[in-house]
Amino acid sequence: MSVLSLQDMAPGFSDSTAQSQVVFRSALDAMARPGTPVSIPAASLVSPTPGTHAAAASVLLALLDQDCTLWLSPTLADGPAAAWLRFHTGCLMVQDCSKADFVWAASIAELPPLKQLKQGSAEYPDQSATCVVDVTAWRIAAASEADAVSLRGPGVRDVLTLAVDGMDAGFVQQHHAIQAHAPCGVDIFCCAGDAVLGFPRSVRLATGAGSQPCT
Repeated sequence: MSVLSLQDMAPGFSDSTAQSQVVFRSALDAMARPGTPVSIPAASLVSPTPGTHAAAASVLLALLDQDCTLWLSPTLADGPAAAWLRFHTGCLMVQDCSKADFVWAASIAELPPLKQLKQGSAEYPDQSATCVVDVTAWRIAAASEADAVSLRGPGVRDVLTLAVDGMDAGFVQQHHAIQAHAPCGVDIFCCAGDAVLGFPRSVRLATGAGSQPCT
């Protein structure tokens, strides 16, 4: 974990209340409409490393507080992210991903196996992990494309078919496995640039035939 002096620390929200509310609403909107990108207004975007990770960092800054635990993937743990988030939110960093309320991964490939993350319980399904993942990009895809993933479920009209950087059949299989224990599970935000894409635990993912292109 890198150590930053106050002089080197990137700023957080300049208006903590107003900006965190804006980002929080964007995150809620993304979860309410799975697979639909939601842009965070530029005035509310911040990052520990200017020019990168803006959407993911802003979402975490809005969601974290001193009662939250956070796990960072190796690429992020080696940079200024941990010191920046600890300074601005008071969150506790953990080395064991199974004890993290939030997980920030630099890519889907750097996510721990989903089954290792906090899943909550039938009585307290909210006591589960929220994953924030940086991806290069996403796009509307045809069902016949090798990297196509379809989304169905609450908040999705009929079916959405997307190609999300790093979201492959292996990830979809992991997602299926944890959904067997609903309402337990994990919620996932994929972030690129200024936008966030929500994958709540209730969304059903599929690959291959049976997906239909999004219109």
